[in-house]
Amino acid sequence: MKRSIQALIMMETGAVIVAMAIFGPSVRANATPVAHTVAPVVKLTGSAALTTVHGGLTTAAKFHVHATFSTDTPGAPLFTIQQAVIFFPDHAGTNGRLFPSCGARQIERLHGDVGRCPEGSQIGSGTLKARALQLGITAAGRVTMFNSRHGKSITFNIQTAHPALINRSIDAPITQLHGKYGEKLTLVVPHSLQEIISGSFVGIRDFDVTIGGAVRRRGVDYSFLKARTCPRRAMHGVFDFENWATGQMATTTADAKVRCRVR
Repeated sequence: MKRSIQALIMMETGAVIVAMAIFGPSVRANATPVAHTVAPVVKLTGSAALTTVHGGLTTAAKFHVHATFSTDTPGAPLFTIQQAVIFFPDHAGTNGRLFPSCGARQIERLHGDVGRCPEGSQIGSGTLKARALQLGITAAGRVTMFNSRHGKSITFNIQTAHPALINRSIDAPITQLHGKYGEKLTLVVPHSLQEIISGSFVGIRDFDVTIGGAVRRRGVDYSFLKARTCPRRAMHGVFDFENWATGQMATTTADAKVRCRVR
């Protein structure tokens, strides 16, 4: 009887070992699920209205860019953006050298009063929505864009009054390219716009701007944007983020076919 019990125990032990060998990996996986890494998601849309000339009158070209930000995990906090690089398919460039300039340093000397920038230097405007993550507050802000460095960069002035009073300008260089894209714009977000209050980081939800503008020189009107043909390639964006809670760095890309029309 004793030998029978020992034999039975040995058989059961052997069966357990075989089962673990066969099913062990899946059992362990089910028992200890792998943590999902949250990733930022960016969606881009773009539209353009081309420069036209009728009877000596020039209608300025306009370019509209709309970016929305989220994550691939519902309910997860937004990431904090550190840098955005936008590649534009158009090779025509701008007439920025013909426009007055108003860069970040000049706006700082004007104490943030962008209304005192030289007439004709403003080339665009728009809005943004951002969330102060630790405070749980979503606020809207105003974006005003200026020609700067004689067309070699675009200055973004960002203003909001809630949850903190912000009036900050950023110079975003424009780099001429050869090949697939005509130029790129690099916007580096300063830390003061990433962490607006000590310990409170910002997640951008929505960024919506339109670039345009025209200036008259010696009786001739010039559009800031030179483009007179619709781009065939998509606009491309590369975005760098940081997760404020974990320190995780992440980069994501987005492409958008530019909807284009001739007025």
